[in-house]
Amino acid sequence: MPMDVQLDDGNIYQPDILYITEDRRSEIIKDRIEGAPDLIIEILSPSNAYYDLRQKKDIYEKYGVKEYIIVDPIQENAEVHALENSVFVLKQKAAKTEQLSSIILSGLVFDLTKIFA
Repeated sequence: MPMDVQLDDGNIYQPDILYITEDRRSEIIKDRIEGAPDLIIEILSPSNAYYDLRQKKDIYEKYGVKEYIIVDPIQENAEVHALENSVFVLKQKAAKTEQLSSIILSGLVFDLTKIFA
């Protein structure tokens, strides 16, 4: 089910997948989240690739999303970006035969072989 993420009045998004830690659950308001989720995963498509890679990434960085994972089914790879000193830093880039691991969710590992099968 889509979930709105409201970062401010002009920036409302519906990430493909999002995660908020238990201690931040009070930020969930009915059918939307006010503020930055801890983790956002976006799956690129030809129609949204540039937008997700540039504009949304910049906005998520600005508002303090701690981890941003980008899955590219066309190139069959994925990237993990972690927020460090208010800037996203590329932590891992994995090809279709590799695994991708979350930084903030210990044990969350994506087997890209299965995802891109």
